[in-house]
Amino acid sequence: MKLGSLLWPVVPGCAGAAYGWLISSSDISAAMFLGAAGLITGALGGMLVAGAHTGLKVDVKKTSVAGIVGALIGVVVGGYLGVTSGFGTWMIATFNPGLPEMDFRDSFGLVGGVFIGSVVGAVGMAGLVSFFQWKRAGKPADE
Repeated sequence: MKLGSLLWPVVPGCAGAAYGWLISSSDISAAMFLGAAGLITGALGGMLVAGAHTGLKVDVKKTSVAGIVGALIGVVVGGYLGVTSGFGTWMIATFNPGLPEMDFRDSFGLVGGVFIGSVVGAVGMAGLVSFFQWKRAGKPADE
């Protein structure tokens, strides 16, 4: 068994347990429930990805590390900008105008900013790295 296949259920399980502990520090049942949900979801996701890689004959060694790093940077930057820029106000007005803006503005801004930031960060960073590798590969060998 590879270590990578063990990470699929363990990381979401630990994240769910930590989140459950944060939202309900006096009761352990929330941490257990969210940890179990993370374990199950992570295991199903790992099986789905392994099956897709096998069925589609995807070369796993070609994972874009730059894309993953860009997505993580985009999550942080997008989450911050989504909360501080007022993006949540637009999201509430667009998707659910009946919600009280004062209560849900920050959480909607965070979710929208994280989503958009991760996509833009992954595409942007992978594109930049590919562009610079292409420019470097075009130089003559005698230089």
